[in-house]
Amino acid sequence: MIAWFSKKDGDGLVTGKVPPIDKEAPEETKTATFSMGCFWGPDALFGSKNGVVRTRVGYTGGSKENPTYRSLGDHTETIQMDYDPEKITYRELLEIFWNDHDPTMGKTIQYRSMISLHDEEQKRYAMRSKEHLRKKLDKEVKTVMVAHSNFYPAEDYHQKYKLRRNSWLYEAFRSIYPDIHDFVDSTAVARANGLVDGKGRIDTINELGLNEEGKELLYKIWNRYRGGYL
Repeated sequence: MIAWFSKKDGDGLVTGKVPPIDKEAPEETKTATFSMGCFWGPDALFGSKNGVVRTRVGYTGGSKENPTYRSLGDHTETIQMDYDPEKITYRELLEIFWNDHDPTMGKTIQYRSMISLHDEEQKRYAMRSKEHLRKKLDKEVKTVMVAHSNFYPAEDYHQKYKLRRNSWLYEAFRSIYPDIHDFVDSTAVARANGLVDGKGRIDTINELGLNEEGKELLYKIWNRYRGGYL
């Protein structure tokens, strides 16, 4: 499907420079934390949005210390993001949250619908939007709201999972960011993780540090998910 690419090494798909979008990352951000089922999809979804600076998946909402995927205890799979409030608001993030899963369904603790609230402003917006949705649907909204507590990052293999499934592009970005923390915190990586899942705007492709071959590969993958063909 993609065997015609001449270079398999990750650095053959990148410019070798820090991606422009990462150079422009704001120093001051706010944080939002949502749980809406398996965290792989939400990681790609929110990471594709303009204004979201970085994303990470993990576990929160429970009392067990240092949970792991195989020993989760009473924690819930969670997507956490830092965002630029000048480009995207918390209310807009809430709208994405409500629209991308069914908050009326009861699920296990691991996959429950939950909002972790970082401050009183988030609490007001979240409670107001939940009540609005309840009236609109005329159904119980089972989303749990909790004060934010400890957030435990998930294992490395869960971070940017959609991108990891595309080994060439994953290796390309790891060649830019060999340190896993830098990789997870990169806006370029967050956008690429969304694009390989068919999410986000393709015009961001020029800001991600890819060379022409890398951009062509990413475009073809994105286009396939949007209904095109490789």
